[in-house]
Amino acid sequence: MSTRKSPLTTNPAFSWTMIPLFAEMDADSLARIDACAHRHLYQKGAVILAEGETCSGLHVVLNGLVRIYRLNAEGRLHTLSLLRPPSMFNEVAAVDGGANPFNAAAVTDVEVRVVPHAALRTWMASDPVLLNKAVAALAHLNREYLERLEDMTFRTIPSRLAKLYLHETMYGDQIAETPSSLTQEDLASILGTTREVVGRALRSLVNAGLLKKVGRTVYIVDRAGLAHLAETNEIPGIGIVEI
Repeated sequence: MSTRKSPLTTNPAFSWTMIPLFAEMDADSLARIDACAHRHLYQKGAVILAEGETCSGLHVVLNGLVRIYRLNAEGRLHTLSLLRPPSMFNEVAAVDGGANPFNAAAVTDVEVRVVPHAALRTWMASDPVLLNKAVAALAHLNREYLERLEDMTFRTIPSRLAKLYLHETMYGDQIAETPSSLTQEDLASILGTTREVVGRALRSLVNAGLLKKVGRTVYIVDRAGLAHLAETNEIPGIGIVEI
């Protein structure tokens, strides 16, 4: 996949040890990774990788904001995560060598380093620490998506919105932007619904005194109430609100 021109320059503060997968590797191993990892720059809006294409390797974000997403049969976008540096993505394909499991696009100008699948597998075979960390990273990713599936199945939209504003568990890990800085369209794509439904859910939380909206900015007023809603699907004093 071709890289588009971008005004970004390399992030001088980046270190491979900032990525948990590589945190315990020795200097020689880190130097080998740095030597083989290709640098790519993408302009805002550019596609970084596409679902179903041949494995693009392990991507590490050095600069900018990356959207990880999938599209349904009707073309509706579902955001899986919004990632800022230092973070990595495409772990599954990088480990098993299969097709990319999702799409990635540059929300802003983005700089990434890409570790090829073959090189990563070779190092994993010779380094037990790296192998264990890769297994742990995949297990963590699996737990996050199981929790997302549970949310989609058992929680109402107001409950999922409350959880997003609280930045609990996997939402805190995966959504780099604070919810108040995201558009209702972004919130809808993260929660797996429509902008109109998010708007109604947001109004219900404001009317219940859990959130306060000033202009386009939303503030948390009642954190305990939000936590109760996120856990039980019930707005305190009102009950379950199906939206």
